Amino acid sequence: MGRTVLLACLVILVLAMFCGCTGILRNNTPATLTANSAPGLAPAENFVGIPTPVVDGKKIIQVYAHRGARSYVPENVLPGYRTGLAIGTDWVDMDVVMDRDSNVVVSHDLWLNPDIVRGPDGKFLARSRAAMLRGIPPGKTDEYLQPYLVRNLNYSRLQQYDVGMLNPDSPYAAYFPDQYPVNGTRMPLLRDVIRYTRNLTGGRVGYQIEIKSDPEHDTWTYPPAEFASALYTVLKEENITDTCEIQAFDWRYLYELQNLDPGIATAYLTEWDNEPETPYSFFCNDTSLAGLWTGGKLVKDYNNSIPQMVRALGGKCWEPEDVTLTKEALDEAHRLGLKVVVWTWPEHSGSAFDPVTVQMMIDMGVDGIITDDPGRLISMLAARNYRVPERFIGA
Repeated sequence: MGRTVLLACLVILVLAMFCGCTGILRNNTPATLTANSAPGLAPAENFVGIPTPVVDGKKIIQVYAHRGARSYVPENVLPGYRTGLAIGTDWVDMDVVMDRDSNVVVSHDLWLNPDIVRGPDGKFLARSRAAMLRGIPPGKTDEYLQPYLVRNLNYSRLQQYDVGMLNPDSPYAAYFPDQYPVNGTRMPLLRDVIRYTRNLTGGRVGYQIEIKSDPEHDTWTYPPAEFASALYTVLKEENITDTCEIQAFDWRYLYELQNLDPGIATAYLTEWDNEPETPYSFFCNDTSLAGLWTGGKLVKDYNNSIPQMVRALGGKCWEPEDVTLTKEALDEAHRLGLKVVVWTWPEHSGSAFDPVTVQMMIDMGVDGIITDDPGRLISMLAARNYRVPERFIGA
């Protein structure tokens, strides 16, 4: 009888310890773990929408391979995801738009971008994206772009365009001198990327998906509720609602997604332009500008704190541009239970990878870094004895 009671007590103790540890990983408080208690922790299981823990005195910093791994291969295409997974990443990152038939398509741009898009004749659509826009008469942008808008093209038409090479005449190409072309590459559906990644990784990698829109040009894409519904249908049908983080600069789309599923991990993107004294500052006295990308919500109503604003609006992640992040804002976000993942804009920072800025982010203790060059980021983490992601080699 005594041994039975003792065994029961031990079982209860083990269960209590297990539940406690699980609660630490899944609540909104960073945890301190030992290396042995967290071997090979997969983001899909532990760190979706919550701050990462500290392991052996070092905060786990997750790797997000941006658009696949566009420093090395064409962006937002299956060869790019193959490469990013082979290098190693905790998350595959992609942008999504919708075509004429409401398919969710992986693409960064609302309209066919001459920096990366060639037509059926094998020629780039213009010398560059900037050159194409400069050639449009004043006041004619909407009219001119209609034939190029993804929302106006069905998927079979989109498959006629090659996105497997950078336009060598474009300034954009200069940021990725090592990118290897894969001619004949087409835009994939979101389902394609999810299924490829799942088949290769067995579900051990998370999905970061950014909704693309432009509140200054609402007719270029679908309304927030319609887009959110189409995207959520894919997430549900592919069974990844618990292993994805959904980003947007245009927060209206995140509100609609949260209405569909309050538990989904939404990631609120901000950039340098949202900081004080910038063109689209959240702190601008002109409320039409201050609330343009937030659906009319104003930071002044949240103690002039972007982290407080994100948390109050239902966000689980705050994703600021790396050069804008301060330690004070990071600490505030962590106190609020927000996961903080930073990103780089090469056109702003001057390069696809800046090791000085990356070192600052590591020292600050961010939860994740979105990078065009996961290889260099992983090398920096490995050299500093940080956990590095698993690699997946596939065809």
